[in-house]
Amino acid sequence: MIIKKINILFFLILILFFILFKNTDLFRNTYNIINKSHDIRQQTANDFCSLFGSGYIFYIKEKFKLKKSPIIINSFNELGRSVNQYWIFPNNYKMVDKNKVIIINFSEKIQFELNKYKTLDNFNNKCLFLEKK
Repeated sequence: MIIKKINILFFLILILFFILFKNTDLFRNTYNIINKSHDIRQQTANDFCSLFGSGYIFYIKEKFKLKKSPIIINSFNELGRSVNQYWIFPNNYKMVDKNKVIIINFSEKIQFELNKYKTLDNFNNKCLFLEKK
């Protein structure tokens, strides 16, 4: 009788663990942590080229292997301010490469001289990665 109760209890605990694993997507998340870099995971988790554009900045950082942060201009203006995105480059937080610029949510309202820069990456004419000529 005691063995039967232990087996039922073990079976119920096992079912609860499987439900927990399925609901938290444990196996897929573990796979992603092991096989994808931090920047790739951040790129897919954050908005790509809207609002703050964190995903696009992670994409540029990974694609061009940037060590220093470029100048980041975001025309998204909520409550009169835009968010500082330099936290994406934690190793060289205070070092800014003034020859490179990332523009998020580009619009004609931005007073920026595009003719002085060469375009290295362009996403739908909305997010740009530029380098001084």
